[in-house]
Amino acid sequence: MSILPADPLGEQRPSLTLLLRLSPYFRPLVRRASTVDWLVRAATFFLPVVFLAAVILQPWVEPKWMFLDPLTAAQLSGDCCHTHYGFVSMLGVMLWAMTAATGLFAAVHLLATGFGGAVFRFALTAGLFNGWMALDDAFLVHETVMPSLGVPQNAVLMAYAGLAAAYFVSNRKVMLAGDVWLLIMGGTALATSVAVDTLFHSLDPRLVLLEDSAKFFGIFCWTAFHISTLAKITIAGSRSGEPDAR
Repeated sequence: MSILPADPLGEQRPSLTLLLRLSPYFRPLVRRASTVDWLVRAATFFLPVVFLAAVILQPWVEPKWMFLDPLTAAQLSGDCCHTHYGFVSMLGVMLWAMTAATGLFAAVHLLATGFGGAVFRFALTAGLFNGWMALDDAFLVHETVMPSLGVPQNAVLMAYAGLAAAYFVSNRKVMLAGDVWLLIMGGTALATSVAVDTLFHSLDPRLVLLEDSAKFFGIFCWTAFHISTLAKITIAGSRSGEPDAR
């Protein structure tokens, strides 16, 4: 049983609703986003677009090798090795790891301050899910490791799609209370990347740039969504001073 203070109507509210109700910085599906929300959205859109354009348009090296992971680039280029190999790919791994670290830190903070329920579950599963994504990207789990063990790459991608769906369904109340536009942009871009990889599975430079540009943009939006949402949750929890003792 929750021992949270009852609202004026005598109804008990779960920890998530308490955080949303008490914090002026965290409102679900607000009609008008704050200035900070719009700045975050603008930065999340323009920073990766400008970065990707600079990588693609720079005249010094073949952009394709900067998008592929370092090992694949070194194997396929016939010119091993250069520091720019896998540059964009490694930044993507860092973003996955940053998201995972933020989630695990928020989970520890919420647990230490007495908050449980939906917000703690979201933070913990965000840390674990994104941490696995970082490991998969860094060590080519779905591309090389699992196929070498006899598991087709497409089967692994389907399993990841199911895992992502389960992650969203189990945390939908918290995720839909965050900046849904960042979530939509990130999810759409990542889905586009997976679709291009699954349908074409080609090393044609144009398809590589399309697939991995969409992937990097998606990860960037995904990271911005999680960091902004988890920041609002921890701020709300710190300011409420009314932990969920369930």
